[in-house]
Amino acid sequence: MNETLAATLGELQAQIYWLHDAEEFTELASAAATIYMKLGYSQQQAETAGKLISEAYKLADDAALAQQAGDFDKEMQFYHQVKDKLTQVENTLGYQTSIAIHQMQWWMYFRHRQKLQVLLHLFLQHLKAVGLINLFTAIKLTYFLMEIGRVHKSRDMETTKHNAIRYWAEVLKIQPPQYPYLG
Repeated sequence: MNETLAATLGELQAQIYWLHDAEEFTELASAAATIYMKLGYSQQQAETAGKLISEAYKLADDAALAQQAGDFDKEMQFYHQVKDKLTQVENTLGYQTSIAIHQMQWWMYFRHRQKLQVLLHLFLQHLKAVGLINLFTAIKLTYFLMEIGRVHKSRDMETTKHNAIRYWAEVLKIQPPQYPYLG
């Protein structure tokens, strides 16, 4: 069951990246909602989380445009809104540990091409979600997400899916009290 679930979740996660690139935000929200429904959340929670994740992606794109225009203040305003949307996802899903700030920060640093900061915040996002007892898993999850980003950037859909499936297989092995993934 976990292998099948990991494959489904990995395919959906990879699909989200392509939907984001295509600016298909309604479909992105649906894919994100499906992930949370597969993880056992109610349809209402999943749909709300999917909508918020889609909105966060749009805001991150707006932040990137502000960055390109050289408007640092506007860029930061958009990233604070991203964090707020992701925090609402956490609240919707009943998460106890806030990881939204780290997701927002790694998104920002990814666009700023600051690889060490991306790595740090990806790791912190995973460590906070899975706990110190799962330190090795947090390291592996960070690695898989870095690989997902790297191969997605080169437009390799199959390897992106493969890494996303490996990511979810690791997450599902430990059955964390909350999932480290927010879109």
